[in-house]
Amino acid sequence: MVAIELPFKSDIYRFTGLPRFEDSDEGQQALNNLQQKQAEVNKKLSNYKTIQIISIILAVLGFFEVIGIIFIFPAVIFRSNGKKAMTLKDELSQVQSSYNSTYYGYADHFVNPVADQLVSGQWHSYRTYHKCLIYSDQQFAYFDLDDGTLVAYNTGNIKEVSRERLHTGSYTQGDSSSVGMATAIGDTGLSVGSAQTNSYSNTTDNYEWHFDILTNFIDYPKVSLVLADSPSVEDFVGKAYAILKP
Repeated sequence: MVAIELPFKSDIYRFTGLPRFEDSDEGQQALNNLQQKQAEVNKKLSNYKTIQIISIILAVLGFFEVIGIIFIFPAVIFRSNGKKAMTLKDELSQVQSSYNSTYYGYADHFVNPVADQLVSGQWHSYRTYHKCLIYSDQQFAYFDLDDGTLVAYNTGNIKEVSRERLHTGSYTQGDSSSVGMATAIGDTGLSVGSAQTNSYSNTTDNYEWHFDILTNFIDYPKVSLVLADSPSVEDFVGKAYAILKP
């Protein structure tokens, strides 16, 4: 049962008593892992750059001798866009992705505390990154961990619900191949033929969903979600639209 008078607006952290991600145990651990990896990668990249510079200098100084050629190899191996440097950058990217996943997943801790106090009946939730919509046929709530926003409404506060799948652009990938064919002319040693070029292209269209709930609550009149196109997003949009549409 919802005891708080709706519509309602508050700070998600003050309302739930849960800390911000960076102040939580898992947030601090994830941040420490990321910072350690950043420091490790930056140090190694700095060393790679030093090795490259020294190798180039030695290669130039010994250009007319065999030893000069030898120093070209480490200069190439330790270049900023070389395989060793790119491997380090990939490792850092993986740790960054892990940090982001942990941060976005942290929003799940807030769903039940919010739903227990602000949404009655059989409710559903959908989280996208650090934002979440919790809804039933009686109330719905929305929060954003980035700015601390928490709002909740009765479904009677809804003026309109809209959904739209928008085309955001497209890109084309293409390639071609050439095949040569020839035919010998008797015993003359001559041949005639032609070359055939086969080309193909593949165009991919990109879409995103816009899901908007317009309400009569002056303090926060509109809840908007912009979502990447996928079957699960389409399923959520269809379900939420059917339940919340006045």
